[in-house]
Amino acid sequence: MKKLQTCFLTLTTACILFSACKKSKDDSTPAGETFPTPIQSMITQSMVDSLRASGANVYSGIAPAIVNGIYYMRPDSCTFDNSPGNFAGTLFADYKFRFTNQDNTTFNITVEQKNTSNGNLSPTPVSSYISGSGNNFSIFILRTVSPLGVPVQQFNVLSGTLTAGGVQNFKNVLYLRSKGSDPGNTLPPAGTIRVFVTGAPGLAATSTTF
Repeated sequence: MKKLQTCFLTLTTACILFSACKKSKDDSTPAGETFPTPIQSMITQSMVDSLRASGANVYSGIAPAIVNGIYYMRPDSCTFDNSPGNFAGTLFADYKFRFTNQDNTTFNITVEQKNTSNGNLSPTPVSSYISGSGNNFSIFILRTVSPLGVPVQQFNVLSGTLTAGGVQNFKNVLYLRSKGSDPGNTLPPAGTIRVFVTGAPGLAATSTTF
């Protein structure tokens, strides 16, 4: 089924992202958890709470495994959607994700994302960082895009557990931080969260081609 992600990740893919946001003393990162400094400037306690409440895995830590590789998200199932349209239970287009250039000193990682049904690539992230410990990881992606001419700020979290065969329990969580003027309500409202999983949930298997 064609992914409404041309609008959303790219709603692209539905890639939803938070814009960089300064935390206050009352909205800090979760107690007892440590995130890399670049990620701390992107997330807040309320953001983490909202994502986790929707079914997202948000892994803290400053020693993630090296996840460089290509992973195939198939089938791509939406398990949570708080937008008026509510696409929970819907299958969307399959995606491949390519992670490269991971640096556990700066916590930067390069992320490419492709819709395998039409070959379209998601917009290049403004920034992308990784956190985690052991084999559990979360990649935080920030994008600013204008699907259908409406400017939006999107925050995307890719999480899972690295295994010999790929990423187990792989989830692609999209959060629409804000959007510009949209009198026709062509896009979901700000605050929309959508959770996509592999096989509800399962393994995003390693691939040799992107």
